[in-house]
Amino acid sequence: MSQRRTLSLLAATILLALASFDSAAQPTAPPIRRIDHIMIRADDPAKVYAFFTEVLQLPVAWRLMSPREGVATGGVGFGNVNVEAIRFPGQRGQPSRAQLLGFGFEPSPLKASLAELDRRGITYGAPRPVIATGPDGSKNTLWTNVTLRQFSDGEAADATMHVFLSEYSPTYVNVEQRRERLRAQLAESDGGPMGVEDLKQVIVGVSDLEAATKRWQRLLDPTPVSGSNTWQVGDGPSIRLVQAKENTTQGLVVRVTSLQRAKTFLREKGLLGADSEEEATIDPSKIHGLNIRVVEKER
Repeated sequence: MSQRRTLSLLAATILLALASFDSAAQPTAPPIRRIDHIMIRADDPAKVYAFFTEVLQLPVAWRLMSPREGVATGGVGFGNVNVEAIRFPGQRGQPSRAQLLGFGFEPSPLKASLAELDRRGITYGAPRPVIATGPDGSKNTLWTNVTLRQFSDGEAADATMHVFLSEYSPTYVNVEQRRERLRAQLAESDGGPMGVEDLKQVIVGVSDLEAATKRWQRLLDPTPVSGSNTWQVGDGPSIRLVQAKENTTQGLVVRVTSLQRAKTFLREKGLLGADSEEEATIDPSKIHGLNIRVVEKER
């Protein structure tokens, strides 16, 4: 009888250990849904915002505003992601240049995402809610950001690379409704004069490609990496890693309905940079040093 009880306890212990191992080996839920918005830090964000809204005629995600002292921000829709031009209090840099700072991921939702990051051993900073005070003195959270420390070298004002989770309060904005509105507006305008379909890719430079690939895979599991160190993150832009001297967001790849149409528009506006059969670039000197490539939608 004692031997049977011992064997039963041993079997139960083995089963529990296997269950624990399986649970640890398999991601419980993806912590990331998609890239929500890409940040461009600029000394004069109004100029960057005007290029997107007036020259490219992209739909307005949010108008230029100052949600807190020292901050100016305006956002535009690229169909599958928003791009934000922003200035932070205390930021330092070249006044004539703009910098692709990084991007905010949409979590699924924030509390569950942080629990999953803990499980994966991915470190992050303290939640940073942005709170607005109403006319009656009431305080309401607009959104909450959480920096992903293993993918960032600082907070937004002084970082060269900033990757974070960003969750909006549903009382402030309905993210899905805004995304659908911006998609519809972009389609109605036929992508503006350049024929923008969406933002295909964010190019991220990394100093150690092998280590960075493993780190990004741990974050983005179960999304597989392609042969070109690329992950398609939900229905937003993909992320591609490239070897570089330092960790920075290097550029954006915009997908258009017709590359020839886009080239014609850029040439007429004096904005065409490098030009080939496969792609074109917007002249960086005309857009505050930004690296934006244009490719044709796959047929």
